[in-house]
Amino acid sequence: MQNQSQSRWFVSALAGLLIFLTLLSGYFLLPERLARHFLERLSQESGIEILPVRVDYSLLSGELILKDSDLYLVPGLQISADEVRMRIPLSTLSSSDALQLSGLYFQSPFINVDLDRLGSSVSTASSPLQKYMTTVVKSFELGKGGLFLSRTGTQPLAASLAYQSIQIQTSNSGELKLSIDGLSEKGDWAFQGQFDLGARELNGELDVRNVPLDTIQGAFPDSSFEHWEQATVSANQSVFWSPRQSVSMEGTLILRQGLMSFAEDQKIRWDELELLGFSLSDGSVSVVKGSLNDADALLSEQALALLPEQLKAFSELELRRLNLFSQPAQWQSDHGKAELSNLNGQLVRISEQALTLKGAAYALQTLPVVVDAELHSDGQGKARINLREVDLGTVSKQKRVVAGYDLAGSKMGTVMQLSWGAGERHAKGRLTFTRFTARPDNGSATDWNLPLIRAVMTDNKGRIVVPVAAHKLPEKNLSSALINLLQNSVKVSLKRVTDKPLLYLGQLSGSQTPLVEKIDYQPGKALLCNESEQTVRQWTSVLNRRPALALSFQGFASRTADRAGLARAELDVDLLELYSTLLKEKPENVAGIPLETREQLIEQMYLRIHNRRLPEVGELSQQQRVVRAENWLVSHWPVKPESFQKLAEGREQTIRNCLLEAGVDSKRLHIEPAQVVDGQARMRFEFIY
Repeated sequence: MQNQSQSRWFVSALAGLLIFLTLLSGYFLLPERLARHFLERLSQESGIEILPVRVDYSLLSGELILKDSDLYLVPGLQISADEVRMRIPLSTLSSSDALQLSGLYFQSPFINVDLDRLGSSVSTASSPLQKYMTTVVKSFELGKGGLFLSRTGTQPLAASLAYQSIQIQTSNSGELKLSIDGLSEKGDWAFQGQFDLGARELNGELDVRNVPLDTIQGAFPDSSFEHWEQATVSANQSVFWSPRQSVSMEGTLILRQGLMSFAEDQKIRWDELELLGFSLSDGSVSVVKGSLNDADALLSEQALALLPEQLKAFSELELRRLNLFSQPAQWQSDHGKAELSNLNGQLVRISEQALTLKGAAYALQTLPVVVDAELHSDGQGKARINLREVDLGTVSKQKRVVAGYDLAGSKMGTVMQLSWGAGERHAKGRLTFTRFTARPDNGSATDWNLPLIRAVMTDNKGRIVVPVAAHKLPEKNLSSALINLLQNSVKVSLKRVTDKPLLYLGQLSGSQTPLVEKIDYQPGKALLCNESEQTVRQWTSVLNRRPALALSFQGFASRTADRAGLARAELDVDLLELYSTLLKEKPENVAGIPLETREQLIEQMYLRIHNRRLPEVGELSQQQRVVRAENWLVSHWPVKPESFQKLAEGREQTIRNCLLEAGVDSKRLHIEPAQVVDGQARMRFEFIY
């Protein structure tokens, strides 16, 4: 009996245990079956294809966990994640009511986007995902992972981005609000925007903070970075994408600590490059205005021709503290001297093939210059370089010594016109001394007449201007070639003034022949000959242009050369007095003698002096006989001695009046006492300095 009782108890306990285990297994297995049923329902209602995954459901937390899942949301959009977590009560899993998912979390997700398929009209029309996400899913979060953008065509991988997290919120209007934070160790960046599920359009703001160039190169492997070596990128960009166009961006872009290398003789490095109005659309980049700060540029003359093409994206590029090198050795050396340093100015596009450069800089590290250049893509170019006033005492002795003379203490500036193309360089211009001081530096100094040079070359503004004739520059360092050209121009110009001052002054007055020193008059008169009138005008021009010059001259009259002229003049006076007496008028009131009356008066004088009438000679006319008689009277007419002195003084006064009327200061005219001589009476100018 006792054994039967024990047997019944054992059977009852075993049955109870089986029932308990059955209930317990049902308690744990039922949620999994419900979860899989829920996934099938989710896939049918949303159109999301969910590949077979491991499913867990936590009764304690109410979380549904999909492990190692692949979700195909729409054609062209796939998410793979280690885990997908969503909080769903057990009762909801078994309910047929409309689903409400308050949040989803993706752990270690990888988002694959095929831009071509995602933007196709087929995927937009066939997917029920839009309605499902606006009515069921409220928000979801993607943890640290990667975003891969691809194209169906020839470029399989367009971009690969690592991010820290993605926050997405849905709305009834069909827009997804996106918030993406970049992975800090790969570069600090963030994106805020909206994605329209219906139109498949993305709008937003991209904020990039100090992302290294190698990160960008890794993220966009098919983009062109062939010339880039280093840079750190910051940006604030508005972003737009739609199926009808590629990504377009607009905003500000800043590149710091950059380095680009186009060729061995074309490189640039900078501290900061700021791009205002940066725009990227359909693969084309444009910049309204750029600012390049603290940069070094290596540009040969051949490389200059490449700038219009390489800077085609810029409308204007402002340069701040740019150092320009022309030789690779200068660029590579820590002590290499730039052709132009601390250049501040603007590069402006004037056409598809040409740029202009205007700015101020320093040549040879210390000489301030203004640059105005034009660069063409065909290799042609021109530049105007204006070297401001420089104290030559601050320049190395090698550069300031000319023809053995040290120009320390002088101040000078220069304006040079440069042109290049077809493998040649040419230069011309002028050099201006605002203060000129020179002293022999050694025994090799040439014979310069320094006082003469200062007087003959100093203009009304106190400057000495040395022309620089057009020259072809040798194929050497540009700075050295220009310095040699300037030194040689000074040497040639000052030597010419010392040796041939009248030729220099003649050219100054506009003539290609030397200035004439001799002055000729009409015989017996204080009137200049035609040629001498031109000579006086040239001297007047010279004196007005050269205030340091003075002029010395002296009036002359010749007892032989001027006698006939004076005798004729006195004969004319006596004839006028005789005619006035006949008219009973004063000579000053008589305008002139009629020709017939004059012939009669000459005949009477000839009769009275020669005691004979006009000769009846052959077939001579009456007028011809009168002329012969007049010539006889002139040759025998007495001339007062004081008339010669008066003529010499009158000639002197004529020159003086011409110069004074032209504005020459009387203090600059040194006039010697007039003289009467027996021989030739030719006046001579002599300049005094």
